[in-house]
Amino acid sequence: MTTNLTATVAALVARDLSQRQAENRGPLGGLDIEAIVDRVVGASATLGCSAEVLEGMVETILAQSPCTAAEAFEGALRLADLSRPFSYERWRHGGWYVGGVRYPSGACGCVSSNYPDRKWRIVCDQRRLNLNEPGDVTFRSRDKAARAEQALALRAWVSAIRSRA
Repeated sequence: MTTNLTATVAALVARDLSQRQAENRGPLGGLDIEAIVDRVVGASATLGCSAEVLEGMVETILAQSPCTAAEAFEGALRLADLSRPFSYERWRHGGWYVGGVRYPSGACGCVSSNYPDRKWRIVCDQRRLNLNEPGDVTFRSRDKAARAEQALALRAWVSAIRSRA
């Protein structure tokens, strides 16, 4: 990661730990700096894209959304972090929105087992023409489908950012 990105990650980690410490009514002077450093190093080791792509993601999210630079960076970092657990929210058509999975178009991730065979799929998977035909990729669990969609979204971001250059 570049120095700028490392500093931004460090600031976000410190902010999150400070908020947690304050919520638990602990003194802010008791923050564990070693834990902050470990989390920053861990974050850089688990990123699924380059710093160049991450910066392009932040720029695109800022252009698409009424958010702050920190919020855009958090969204990009959440998508690029291959080790983070997913959060889910029910989708109105059955299935689940995958928190933090976002495509360059602004579309969000969505997985579902709301199919006749009850298998987990990425809802808007462009590889699929029809169910149970070539290109119809299924998964054993919601998390495995979400992780696969995260990989698809990251590939889309890499392609979009590199095509700009």
